[in-house]
Amino acid sequence: MKISKDDRKAARRLLKLCIRQDGSINEQNLQLIAHSLTSQKPRHYLAILSALCQLARLQYAKRQVTVKSAIPLTLTEQDEIMLNLAAQYGEGLHYEWIVQPSLIAGIHLQVGDNVLDGTLKSRIDQLMQSTESLSL
Repeated sequence: MKISKDDRKAARRLLKLCIRQDGSINEQNLQLIAHSLTSQKPRHYLAILSALCQLARLQYAKRQVTVKSAIPLTLTEQDEIMLNLAAQYGEGLHYEWIVQPSLIAGIHLQVGDNVLDGTLKSRIDQLMQSTESLSL
């Protein structure tokens, strides 16, 4: 479905009504807006609703944190990571903790689009690439 500029603009305005000060989405407001759109059916409401869903999905992804480590992190390590990320990105982050032994050591963090890779595997891969480029 093609979404016009005006429909995207309307969806952005509606999404702003749903975003809290910490950047998280107020799901009740979002549901009320979606219900209001579907019951009143204004012109181009499907396009606005589609754009609103896309924007909400992107906003949620900004607040999603994926933490990968080679071994399970202790609760104190998890709390320390959460405190540091909350100080940098604000409250209201959603965490996913993944144990991935192939990382060997270190931590791989992804907050929205930002990636912080401090794993031994990534450093070994970088060294391999640099030695391959030197041998050519």
